[in-house]
Amino acid sequence: MTETAAATHVRGSKRKAAQTAQDTPAETRRRSARRSDDQIEAAELAVESIGDGGAKKTRARKTASKAASAKSGEKKTTRSRKAASKGDAKSGASRTRTRALATSDTSDENRIAPPKYRKGSMRIVPLGGLGEIGRNMNVIEYNGHILLIDCGVLFPEEEQPGVDLILPDFNYIKDSLDKVEALVLTHGHEDHIGGVPYLLKMRPDIPLIGSKLTLGFVEAKCKEHRLEPEMIEVKGRDKLKVGPFNLEFVSVTHSIPDALAVCVRTPAGSLIDTGDIKLDQLPLDHRVTDLVEFGKLGEQGIDLLMMDSTNAEVPGFVKPETSIGPALDQVFATATRKIIVASFSSHVHRVQQVVDAAHKYGRKVVFVGRSMVRNMAIAADLGYLHLPEDTVIDLKKAKDYPDNKLVYMCTGSQGEPMAALGRIADGNHRDITINEFDTVILASSLIPGNEHGVYKVINKLVQLGARVVNRDNAAVHVSGHCNEGELLYMYNIVKPKNAMPIHGENRHIVANGLIAVKTGIDPNNVVLAEDGDVVDLYHGKAAIVGSVPCGYIYVDGDSVGELTDEELEKRRILGSEGFVSCFAVVDTDAAEVVSGPKVYLNAVAEDEKEFEKVRHQIVEQLRDAMMTGTKDVHKLQQIMRRTLGGWVARELHRKPMIVPVVADIAADMESMEGGAH
Repeated sequence: MTETAAATHVRGSKRKAAQTAQDTPAETRRRSARRSDDQIEAAELAVESIGDGGAKKTRARKTASKAASAKSGEKKTTRSRKAASKGDAKSGASRTRTRALATSDTSDENRIAPPKYRKGSMRIVPLGGLGEIGRNMNVIEYNGHILLIDCGVLFPEEEQPGVDLILPDFNYIKDSLDKVEALVLTHGHEDHIGGVPYLLKMRPDIPLIGSKLTLGFVEAKCKEHRLEPEMIEVKGRDKLKVGPFNLEFVSVTHSIPDALAVCVRTPAGSLIDTGDIKLDQLPLDHRVTDLVEFGKLGEQGIDLLMMDSTNAEVPGFVKPETSIGPALDQVFATATRKIIVASFSSHVHRVQQVVDAAHKYGRKVVFVGRSMVRNMAIAADLGYLHLPEDTVIDLKKAKDYPDNKLVYMCTGSQGEPMAALGRIADGNHRDITINEFDTVILASSLIPGNEHGVYKVINKLVQLGARVVNRDNAAVHVSGHCNEGELLYMYNIVKPKNAMPIHGENRHIVANGLIAVKTGIDPNNVVLAEDGDVVDLYHGKAAIVGSVPCGYIYVDGDSVGELTDEELEKRRILGSEGFVSCFAVVDTDAAEVVSGPKVYLNAVAEDEKEFEKVRHQIVEQLRDAMMTGTKDVHKLQQIMRRTLGGWVARELHRKPMIVPVVADIAADMESMEGGAH
């Protein structure tokens, strides 16, 4: 089968799987009579888009030629097309106190609702992580029991101003929290554990299962939210039974220590969720991915492999973490002033290599940023980070050392404006400034979507005279995810009956599905799901049977799920187009505009005098409306908004936020007279 045909087959199988997975024998016979028509339709039209930004099951059909372009890269799903989620996740021990998160997702009018759960099947529902890099969360259901795997966050983009975090959509499980047996956490990155406190506020006693380091990070995060979760520590090859779920854990290598994959077995079948994984044969902690255990599980039979897709488009194999050492050594050897290294706050292996290089060249290491300080203290206390004596100093003591004896280890490698590196680049950090000939190292991956922010920070640093070292000009980073070659190994070792790519954008998921087909998995058994899709595993066959609403839940300060897309749009308009308010006093009894309209501008380049031209139009429109009997102030305000907004769009080619205010003295007089009587 050619690659294009495989892509067509893989992607086109979703609709048919959704139709047939729940058929009774009679329904199957009826459908067989129509099968030839379905095959003709599939041959001509059947490639369905998996990148339409929602969880639709009736997709807009596209030509088969687009399947080939899927591997080369589909345009990233725009986050702003996702619906916001609205509501409030209240804390409290009582499960009945949880308030609904009323999602505002109305874009998926053609969504096919999943059928009632079929007893004896295993149902998988991803609530995040498919079609995006972040907020990873999978729900596993069996006979009224629920197992959760990961609960991460997604970080906002520029078109989501003011948003702090984006959570998985908990609405699907909010009424079934009492059925949750446990939450398994595969590793300690924010996109897998960042949402845990918000879930525990809905039900605080959900047991958390994970490795020592993962639970250490989660415990510290929960303390900030005044939560004390029940935690169960596991390690590779441990076995555990929670409810009807038999769990077995497998050690995997990632860019953070102590990562685990999990095998879930029920009478309905078995699956493996790899979490984030790579096959690094020379990891810094000598803890390699346990391929022997994966092979054993494969020999026992695995019905569904849910495999990390992040690097599915990248050919070959990921370089080992130890290959970074020589590159860092060279940078340290040539640096003449202070060194600033930016990385993820949980990237213990990368920090270890920076600490080792600093110790070699007689430099002191300063951890900068609350999360960096907290996580490295936890890693050191648990034995995952080894700090030579007198190498690490407090930020306040750094002023006592010359620049050429300092290394600052900070957050902000993704261009986040409020992270330490972003504030340093803006000159807003109270303790660290950039001087000429300083060296800045960005020692982490570039998450898709963050390119603009990262290069913006780099340009600011260069303008200040710094030498910036990143993946573009030095080998200071290796990925924590399997490349294509490693994915081929995983499929060939486990030999699953079905494959369901997870953790990636649409293009990554499609590429991963094609890799599964290359290893001999039937294209009809490759499930290309999206957030909210409902996948049933029944008699060894996995298929999409419908979908549930799955929007974004925004964290904005102390509010959770209260911010909507409409409010975000207002913020975007305020930030890019400005603000125009218009005030007028009218007498609806006399059909006259008594005062105004007065126009006030904020963040609009034009002078208020420009708006003299539209004032008489507003007066005429208000008079006409009042003369025809309109006395409702709200309707008059809408007339003012339309008149002013139309003029601004035509004459100034702008679309600012317009706030009309109309005061009616006739209504005021009536209310005063009514009060007198």
